[in-house]
Amino acid sequence: MATSIKAFNIELYQEHLEEASFLYEQRLGLLNDPELTWMDIDEFEQRLEAHIDALVVGEDLALEVCQTQAEEGDFGELFAAVCVFCRQNQAKRVADILDNLDMEDEERVQAVTDALKYECPHDWRNSLSNLFLRGHENSFAILAEMFGYCRFPANNALLRVMENAPDNSLVKITRSLGRLREDKASAFLLQLLRHEDGAVCSEALLALLRLGNLHAMKQSLLIAQSKQWPYSGLGLSGNQSAVQVLLDIVNSNKATHDCLIALGLLGDLAAVYPLVAQLENENCVGSAATALQLITGAELNEEVFIAEEIDEDELFEEELKAYKEEGKVPLRPEGEPFGTTEIRVSQDPEVWTQWLTENAGNFKRELRYRNGKPYSPVCLLENLQSERFVYHIRQLAYQELVIRYGMDIPFEADLLVRKQLLVLPKIASWVIENDKKFQPGQWYFAGKLIT
Repeated sequence: MATSIKAFNIELYQEHLEEASFLYEQRLGLLNDPELTWMDIDEFEQRLEAHIDALVVGEDLALEVCQTQAEEGDFGELFAAVCVFCRQNQAKRVADILDNLDMEDEERVQAVTDALKYECPHDWRNSLSNLFLRGHENSFAILAEMFGYCRFPANNALLRVMENAPDNSLVKITRSLGRLREDKASAFLLQLLRHEDGAVCSEALLALLRLGNLHAMKQSLLIAQSKQWPYSGLGLSGNQSAVQVLLDIVNSNKATHDCLIALGLLGDLAAVYPLVAQLENENCVGSAATALQLITGAELNEEVFIAEEIDEDELFEEELKAYKEEGKVPLRPEGEPFGTTEIRVSQDPEVWTQWLTENAGNFKRELRYRNGKPYSPVCLLENLQSERFVYHIRQLAYQELVIRYGMDIPFEADLLVRKQLLVLPKIASWVIENDKKFQPGQWYFAGKLIT
């Protein structure tokens, strides 16, 4: 029990940090939760904001508590502490955290990265660029990602270090140069398409596509026949040649998640029945269903029970014996197994085949489709605004607006909801102003028709 006002306040600030930590960790899981919409996450973010704001109001004493928990607490408390330091303009405290961060601890690295992505003051741009140029191992990857996410104009700093950057930072630097649309990086990015690390190659391709480099797209058509990393890029930028390359992969029984989602993004009707066939592939069934939904816009949902994974360490002795010897799973008091009921896109091939037969007349083979309509910027805006799709699909739709149609409005699908709601009207205005420039259902790249 607290014995003084100061002790009471310290306990209060510790509780705020604990609650903020819980909510931050929860938010990370919710981004890809199919049961929640991106708008639903706002409730959790508002609660998180209230705790961070309370720590900001706490001034010096709260700062000291944040400092202690940043060093001794869990990764969620570290996230909250760095957010507070950013709002309180405590650059020295943030620099010390970067200097001492264990880069092998992925959760803590992500926590610091996220805090800077969401809260880094614009006034810190020059000092952070200088810190980045000094090449400190603990700040390299974090700052590189933050520059691109926040669209901080750190182009020159990124260019100066990219050729000698360690591989673990090169992905982040490459991604940021794409987001900042730095043309001077094109020559080096093209070289990175031959890098031994597929993750570096994939990010280099996406950066080049955002820069409007058609040669990179055509080059990836050839590479995709032997490597997997170009699949996503082809879905975001390719034409009918890309469809054929990816269908050849599917027909060779080499389908992957990225391959099927890419076919969904491309929206060519030639992919529809091969995707239906992939509903029989237990490794790719979810991706195939999502791809079909992207193309057709069909509202084909099903309710399924997802059994809870059995953790033998948590079973009572009798339960463990019954599970091992007879395969019996523990049951709730009412006799039902543990688990949750979810609503998802139908994964039943017969349901999809019937729908396609009944709706075939609504589609023209010479057009590409999104949401059951000829592909256009309006369709992509629908995906961004829709509450049907998780973070990953919404991020791809944004990338398509940039790569296909040349839109240049900063956005990320994991922005805090309140910030997304400020940016989405700007994107909607751009779409309304530019939609008539493009022929629905046709193939575009960097705002121009491609064949």
